[in-house]
Amino acid sequence: MIRYARGIIVFCALVGGASIARAQIASTLHNLSVTGPGVFKATDTTEICVFCHTPHNAAPARALWNRDLPPTTYTLYQSSTLAAQINQPTGASRLCLSCHDGTTALGALRVAPGGAGASLGALTGKSLLGTDLSDDHPVSFVYDTALASKQGQLVDPSVLTNQIRLDETSQLQCTACHDPHSSVNRSFLRVDDRYAALCTACHSPTNWSRSTHSSSTAIWNGTGTKPWTRSPYASVAENGCENCHQNHAAPRPPRLLANAQESTVCLICHSGTVAAKNLQGEFLKLSAHPIFATNWTHDPKEDPNTMSRHLTCADCHNPHQVSATSATPPLAPGRLSGVKGINISGGTVNPATYEYEVCLKCHGITDQTTTGIVRIDPGRNIRLKISLSNASYHPVAGIGRKTTMGGLVPGYTTASIIYCTDCHNNDAWTLGGTQPRGSHGSIYWPILAANYQANDPTAESATNYAICYKCHDRTYLINDTARTFQHRLHVVEERAPCAVCHDAHGSAANVGLINFMLRDRTGKAVVSPSSNQRRLQFISLGPGQGQCYLVCHGQNHEPKSYPGGG
Repeated sequence: MIRYARGIIVFCALVGGASIARAQIASTLHNLSVTGPGVFKATDTTEICVFCHTPHNAAPARALWNRDLPPTTYTLYQSSTLAAQINQPTGASRLCLSCHDGTTALGALRVAPGGAGASLGALTGKSLLGTDLSDDHPVSFVYDTALASKQGQLVDPSVLTNQIRLDETSQLQCTACHDPHSSVNRSFLRVDDRYAALCTACHSPTNWSRSTHSSSTAIWNGTGTKPWTRSPYASVAENGCENCHQNHAAPRPPRLLANAQESTVCLICHSGTVAAKNLQGEFLKLSAHPIFATNWTHDPKEDPNTMSRHLTCADCHNPHQVSATSATPPLAPGRLSGVKGINISGGTVNPATYEYEVCLKCHGITDQTTTGIVRIDPGRNIRLKISLSNASYHPVAGIGRKTTMGGLVPGYTTASIIYCTDCHNNDAWTLGGTQPRGSHGSIYWPILAANYQANDPTAESATNYAICYKCHDRTYLINDTARTFQHRLHVVEERAPCAVCHDAHGSAANVGLINFMLRDRTGKAVVSPSSNQRRLQFISLGPGQGQCYLVCHGQNHEPKSYPGGG
């Protein structure tokens, strides 16, 4: 009698649960009966649950499934950052796919409603996933503490909210995110995905809560392409992860990115349509970082010391951690937060602490390969040039060696440290202006904030050497105020550009950034060995004193000294 009573209780619970589920599903797109609200609905039955469940002759799977599950091999999600072991769909996911893979008709039921056939063909449209699941969020993998620890940015499953449900084998299935019986939230989601609430129930990206992409109230201004075609939300913060990712049918499957072109993932918002600063045109300038040339070469797991040479937005900016936090040189500002780099010793650092470490990922491994100036010391590895062990260097990685230099403009002293982007910056950027800061592009080569004429000869002017005169007082230099080297004779009268003598990043052997130019960028010969002794050399004789052995502009120096004869 007790068994019977318990059976009655269980039966009533099942019937009661089915009634609740039926009431919930009636107004959703999963109601495929004639009363359904969607495009896909039968013409010959009012039954609702029958399209998924049957009390008799059910498939030997689970949930009294009223559909056959023919053997199907699915193409699975793959990514270099994937830590889980992905399997062919099982459990609830396999049941969902019996409709959503489109291989069989929606009306192909084991037990037809009322004994009649349901007039429904195969699923089409955006809900059709097909058998290629490589562009969909992975399912049917064990989500446990070991996976969360291995991946590093997943919530431990022991603290998942009640809405996010793993199956009885601790696998994540479609039903972890979707409740097939309720459309209280869009797309049958278990929780409202506004402000990335659904994604961050499982994913815990480092510093995401402090990032601009999680908090920005910026909205689309109606120009260009709307960035959120699958979302009802208006702002960057509300769209959260969907600013860049698409859980189903992602145009770029690895990491489920929302655009097929890597640059478009960023520029769809950063082209004056959503973000305050327009970056689109910066990459089309005369000198620009080539983000369009190496599409999808970047990989989050790459080692800067061994990766192939490339440049994408994600090489410099981590979208999960980027922020507007300011910093002082040489510390990396918020826009470079969470990015790998190369330190001054050549080692990989993750994340980079200093701005120059981000730049050295490309400019500090090997010599540059673009056409450039040829010097006595021909090396073009910037990391070696700014090394603090050099005889002289621009103060990027640390305070400069020269402590008595005069002629710096107000705001700079011999104790100043500067950013790479103080020189390599948008030519149109101004403090407080509307133009974006950073080394995206410039009308001046090589991505310089201001003009720097390095070909020989060049007439001296405030415009031609504007990049130098940002820090170095022009009047002080061309009037030879220091009474040491004769800048007026060389730069003004002989029209020798600054670059003839000075290597802007640094000089391993000489003070004063001295590294004579053999050929300018056009290939023209500039400095050559002295006529008699065939010497090409600078010798420092102490602060403000030195000798040069060379021929330049037809003048033989064998040697010529300063202060004195120039």
